[in-house]
Amino acid sequence: MSGANRPRATLPRYHLVRRAFGIGACTLPVLLAIAGALWSREVPVTREATGLVLVVAALVAGLNLYLAYLRPWRHRRRYGSQTDDRFVSGLPLVGTLLSVGGCLVAFGSAPVGWIGLLATLADPDGVPWIPVRTWRDASLWDA
Repeated sequence: MSGANRPRATLPRYHLVRRAFGIGACTLPVLLAIAGALWSREVPVTREATGLVLVVAALVAGLNLYLAYLRPWRHRRRYGSQTDDRFVSGLPLVGTLLSVGGCLVAFGSAPVGWIGLLATLADPDGVPWIPVRTWRDASLWDA
C-alpha cells in the first residue's frame, strides 16, 4: 500500500480545537507569572509583601508533591505494595489560586513572579497540569 492511500488516524477538528482551548486556558497562570516577572516595575512594599504571602502557594505545591508522589512511594518501599495505602488528597487548585492572586496583587515584582512560576509548575494538582493528567480521558476532551 502506498503512502498516499494509507488511511490516517486523525481526530476530528473539534476535538483538536477543544484540546487547544484547554491547553491555552490552563497555561494562563504560567503566562501571568512570567509576565509579572519579566515586566518588572516598581511595586509598593505593602503590595509586594502581600504578593509574597499569597505566593505561599509554594508550600501548598510542596504538600501536593509529597502527597501525590513521595507518600505513595514511601509506603510501597516500606510495605511492598499499595494495597493498604489510603489515598490522601492534597489541596488541588489552591496553590494555583494563591499563586495567581499573588501575581495579580504584586504584578511587576520579579521575586513574586518567579516564585509564583515555580510554585505553579511544581504543583502536580495545579491548573497547568490538568491537560497532562486528563489527556487520555475521552469523556472530557472528546465528548
